[in-house]
This record gives sequence, C-alpha cells and structure tokens, in this order.
Amino acid sequence: MISSKTPGVQDFTGGDEYQGGRFIRNVIEPTSMSLIALNCRNCGAPLQVPDDLKHVTCMHCGTQLAVVHEGGAAYTEKIDSLAERTEQIEDKLDVLHREQKLAALDRDWDKEQESFMIRSKNGSKHLPSKTGSILSGVIACGIGIFVMTIDFGNAGSNGPGGFFVMLGFLFMIIGVGMTLWQLQKADAYEKAKRRYENRRQQIRRG
Repeated sequence: MISSKTPGVQDFTGGDEYQGGRFIRNVIEPTSMSLIALNCRNCGAPLQVPDDLKHVTCMHCGTQLAVVHEGGAAYTEKIDSLAERTEQIEDKLDVLHREQKLAALDRDWDKEQESFMIRSKNGSKHLPSKTGSILSGVIACGIGIFVMTIDFGNAGSNGPGGFFVMLGFLFMIIGVGMTLWQLQKADAYEKAKRRYENRRQQIRRG
C-alpha cells in the first residue's frame, strides 16, 4: 500500500521513510529524552542537558563543565576547578596518611627505647651513651686503684696483706665488664636511632 504522507517526511509510526519513490527501512525511531535545566558555572548561562549526561561544554562561553548529581539535585562544575579540588583532597589525604605513619613510628620507637634503658644505682633510668660508658669504666678503675694503694700502704704492717689488692682488682674487672656491656648497648642504641631517623625522613619525603 502506498503511503499518503508527503515524500521525504519520516513515518514515525512505522519506522519507514519514503524517498525516491521507495521506502527505506530500519530508520531509528526517535526516543523521548528527559532534559534538566542547569546553569553554566562560569558565565551563568542557562543550559538544557540530558539527565544522564556527565560532561557538557557551555555554548556561550566554551567552558567545559561536569554535571554533578547529588541526591535529587544537579549542578555544573568547571572541570578544571573540580580537578584542582580533587588534587587538594588527595594531597590532604596523603599528608594525613603520612602523619598517621609518623605517629605509629614514634610510638614504636618509644617502646624500643625502653629496651635500651640503663638503671642507675639510685633507681633512675637513662639511655646509654659511649661517653658515659667510658666515664663509668674510668671511675670504676680509679676506685680499684685507690683500694689497691691501701694494701700497698699497709705493707709490712699487721694488716690483711693482699686483701685490698684483690678487692681493687675486683673493682677494676667489674668496671671494665660494665663498660664493655654499656658500650655494646650504646652502639646498638645508636644504630637503632639512625634506623628510626632514616625511616622518619623517608615517610616525610613521601
């Protein structure tokens, strides 16, 4: 059956088009499109865009815009501004992440320092140092030598011969032993501290 419609006009009901004395099949039928009213974020010009559109270029000022949907509302945002804010948020998150890692590292280091503490005779605790260790050894050896001189001063008398010499040697042996132990602990502490400081610098640099 010949269509009574004017040639060149689309037949939307049948999906055919009459051109050049014949029908052309498979013409895409138009679909209804939901539009939303927006305004350009840059110049404020009104825009009509499909509700599923993610990006649009303003025909008035040429600004590239992102269509942002939040809940039931929609608005435009300049893409460069959106990218800048996204970058700022990422930077803040990166700083926060590094601060959390630094705080965790500091807590671990505080616990590790406790294992290096040396308790003094009066009950106080302090971190080991090579200078302090050598000084303690020198003092112990000095006390040992002083005790030995007491025995030398009693030579030829009825005093306990050799007792103070042995006591002095004992002081010196204990002093040298404590010095070597503290030097070893001080060396281990310095290495651990360097590892901690290097790790902290790495985290700060990101």
